[in-house]
Amino acid sequence: MKMQIILLYAGQYDMDGDRGGRVQGTSISYYFNVDLVAEDNVNGTKGTRPAKSTCEYQLMGKVKKAPALYDAEFSMSIGSDGKPVLKIIDVDYVSDIQITPVPDSNFNSDTKADKKAG
Repeated sequence: MKMQIILLYAGQYDMDGDRGGRVQGTSISYYFNVDLVAEDNVNGTKGTRPAKSTCEYQLMGKVKKAPALYDAEFSMSIGSDGKPVLKIIDVDYVSDIQITPVPDSNFNSDTKADKKAG
């Protein structure tokens, strides 16, 4: 399965495992919501929670920068709890992204009124 993601963070790890041997990988945090539209979810939450994936150690070599837009390829398996688990198996850099504030005249005018009242 392929889709675009906003890759927020990528970091490698290389350590001794609990049961001996080396444990290596790359940890990636990302958004599926690539247009960053504000979300009011049906359960009452707001926004988009970053997803996480544990990937192969060598995948870090394909991460040019973060945050940035990437084409990601996923594999799906079933976790020990019986739920589906998505794992990033490949990424290709697409473009830089820029997260900037959006002026909201109502918000700004309320803030100014609050400062004058206080």
